[in-house]
Parts: sequence; C-alpha cells; structure tokens
Amino acid sequence: MIPLTSPLEGITDDFMTIDRFFNDEGFVLGGGYEYDHGYYDKALDWENDNAHQAYLRIPVTAIEGSIGTRKATLQIGKPFVLKHEYQKGLDDHVSIGLLSGSFNQFAEPADKDADVEQKWVQRAQSELKQLENHFQNGRGGRNRTRI
Repeated sequence: MIPLTSPLEGITDDFMTIDRFFNDEGFVLGGGYEYDHGYYDKALDWENDNAHQAYLRIPVTAIEGSIGTRKATLQIGKPFVLKHEYQKGLDDHVSIGLLSGSFNQFAEPADKDADVEQKWVQRAQSELKQLENHFQNGRGGRNRTRI
C-alpha cells in the first residue's frame, strides 16, 4: 500500500453527491463497506481483462448517518494505491456451509499487500489528478467543506 497526497482529503459532502462524483470518474463503492466507512476503488490495470490486481482506493467515512443512505454526510480520506495478488487454484482457507457458501465464493488474496510497481503508482497519480480536476471544475460536491 502506498499513500498519496491529495487536496480531496478532508472534503465533506452528502453521500449522493460524493457517490455520483466518484461514479462519474469510474470509481465504485466496494461491496464490503460498513455503515460508518467504505472505499471507492478504481482498477488501474484495466488491460488485464477483469483480472484486476492494482487499484487506486479512496476511503470515505460517514460523519453523519450511514453510508449508502441519502442523509449521510461523508468525509474523503487519504487516497492510496494497493495491489492484491490472488491465489491460483483452490482456496486453502475455505469454510463451507450452506449460508457462507452463498456469500464467500472467492479465494482469499495470496498477498493482500503485494509490492506495488512504479507503473501503478504513476497511473494512480494520473487518475487521482483527473479526479481532482473533475472536482475542482465544479462538477464535484455542491457543499464542499474542509474539516
């Protein structure tokens, strides 16, 4: 994991505005978000036919309400680049049960914090700059504030 500096860090706005802002730039709110925090991810290795491993990740924290609700207010955190190297073959830490088998269908990463090559850091910085420009050109949040 490599942290990146960004003027977006600390900005707050309502969930709907932030979600639309990130979605417009190709980010998705990770499915494992909690009521109080989550991550917007953008794959950096789009040439890999959906076998993504390198991501620009931007954390958000709910300072009012719950993530995913219209009334939530979110604060943008410190962006970072990460790389997940996934196992090939069967997961050796599988827990099988009727309910867990319905949800836990994917193998654990072989290395959740793999070394991030410089090309992914450079691409992440470029994508982050594009996101910042999008935000600063008025297409970002209406109620932008810094805490």
